[in-house]
Amino acid sequence: MKKILLIAISSTFILTGCHVSSRTSMYGSGGRTSYNVAAQNTTNQELLLNLVRLRYADTPYFLELNGITTQFNFSTKILPSIKIPGFNNDNPATLGGEMGWSNQPTIQYSPLEGKEFAIQLMQPLDLRIVQGLIFTGWDVDRVFRLLIQNMANIPNATAASGPIPNRPPSYKKFFECLQLLRYFQSLGELQIGVRYIPHDDRHISEEEVCKQEPNAIQLSFPSNGEESDRLAELLEGIKKSKGRYVLNMRQAFNEEASIGILTRSLLSAMYYLSLGVEVPPKDIATGTVAMTFNEDGSLFDWHHMVGDLITISWSYHRPDNAYLAVPYRGYWFYIHDSDVNSKRTFVLLQQIYNLQARQQEREGPLLTIPLGAP
Repeated sequence: MKKILLIAISSTFILTGCHVSSRTSMYGSGGRTSYNVAAQNTTNQELLLNLVRLRYADTPYFLELNGITTQFNFSTKILPSIKIPGFNNDNPATLGGEMGWSNQPTIQYSPLEGKEFAIQLMQPLDLRIVQGLIFTGWDVDRVFRLLIQNMANIPNATAASGPIPNRPPSYKKFFECLQLLRYFQSLGELQIGVRYIPHDDRHISEEEVCKQEPNAIQLSFPSNGEESDRLAELLEGIKKSKGRYVLNMRQAFNEEASIGILTRSLLSAMYYLSLGVEVPPKDIATGTVAMTFNEDGSLFDWHHMVGDLITISWSYHRPDNAYLAVPYRGYWFYIHDSDVNSKRTFVLLQQIYNLQARQQEREGPLLTIPLGAP
């Protein structure tokens, strides 16, 4: 009888070690949700870090997360610790055991670099991305401020599309246009479309038009009212049709070298938002970071232009209540969790990055890191 009991208890420990429950593997500390949250956080932190790098005239660098695999282990061990009934002091016998589980993830990274990725970073964004973002509910002024460099020959801080300029940019007229476009969007009266327009203005069939990549954007809004007339006055080349103002802007330049609409590249959009990074006074005093000066020699405050889009603050210590925070050059740079505007703009930039910076096809990941369980 004693021998049977010992075998039964031993078998319980041995059989238990054959598998890890699905609840433990899916919902535990090493489950799917935990990896999902960690991957999202580190991806956002990398993008924020690259914005700060650009403000300091450093080179951005991207490390793509290729995949995560993990192996779950469940272990048992029998130890002499529990007294077994039926034995006495002259013939003692005890039995005990240990049980535990662990997981060992393997993270696969690929640096995003090379000619193709550089082209994706620097080429002007497709007009369909601009239209698609607005169709999915993004406010037109936020999308245009970030992604449009010129509209109907009106500049949107053109010099801010690269390394920080020496002189303040021109942008106020562009902002006035966007306020009016946003006004019509809020009323549901703004229509935005993209299409192909031949450069030589020849007539082609609608079927041929549909086969071509769009190279023009069309804006349409009501033609009655003070706001309509002011927007029509700002936008050159606008026409009236069936009670609405209509403007077709071809991408790049026309035959008279007049600008229609120019989109920014992903890298230019990042340069633009990097101007929202607040710089520690010490780095300004030592000349570590380039600054922009007004004509009178005073510092130009970029917060006037991008502050309502994004503000990236700094601190000597890891901040509390941060939506995102990254360490850099002895400081912490962060977006405050209560700064809804900055959070929205950052999410918009992340969506644009996902659309534009597609992962390159590779034979396999360049860097694989097995991580031990904590």
